[in-house]
Amino acid sequence: MFKPSQPKFLYRLVTVTLALALFASSVYGVARVEPSKFLFTLKPGERITEAIKVTNTQATVAEYTAVIYDWTLNDEGHLVTSPAGQRADTLAGLIKFNPRRFKLEPGQSQYVRFTLTAPKDGDWLERRGIIFFEESRPPEDNAVGSTVVIQVGATVYLSFTETVNSFRAYGLKIETGEEGPPVLLIDLANEGQAHISYRVNYRITKESGGLFEENTSGEQLILPGSRYVARFPFTNTPPAGNYKITVNISFTGTARTLSKVVPFSIP
Repeated sequence: MFKPSQPKFLYRLVTVTLALALFASSVYGVARVEPSKFLFTLKPGERITEAIKVTNTQATVAEYTAVIYDWTLNDEGHLVTSPAGQRADTLAGLIKFNPRRFKLEPGQSQYVRFTLTAPKDGDWLERRGIIFFEESRPPEDNAVGSTVVIQVGATVYLSFTETVNSFRAYGLKIETGEEGPPVLLIDLANEGQAHISYRVNYRITKESGGLFEENTSGEQLILPGSRYVARFPFTNTPPAGNYKITVNISFTGTARTLSKVVPFSIP
């Protein structure tokens, strides 16, 4: 798998220690959350209830509190969280938990139900949030420092039947340099109201028609209102000559694809 330099969810440290899990189901062996991602599409005013299984993977009793946070990605692609209700795409006011706070013995599990209620009218921008199960730990004996808050959770996306999806690829090119393999550059934009998950497959063929290289990315994410140039380095450096690259972009949850063929040369 090749890895583009595009937005990714990262761990971050603030005044307390935050351990995030967006695509993994556990953090530092303290808890396991299943599943780690939810996708919903509701009609105006519709309601749905789902459940998250939280398992204490520690050797001691732990108390967890379910908290919803807003989140986005900054210009560097780093995760930025904030208290729920500060963003237009917040889930604040649309989600309820049962139970919200609970204790678990080592190895014990708890199903936490959450209910989402779609607004009856208004802006149909996709709402998103992270449900964190927070565990607070006091400083160790004779240690100086802040209380440690460990967070592990699940990402929730809530779109609506009226939500508009729009993805555009403005162009692509091959960037070559003196060091390292060439790089496929794709100018991408999400001009809709919901996030888009996609994968990129490329095939490089020689002038003679023979296959030089083929690769497929992992799942990528682009948020509404975002535009950036995604970078996909080739695995190998082609010898001097003329080539053709066929790029196919597929979208998670749909059968739609975008395709483009571009000739290029290696001097």
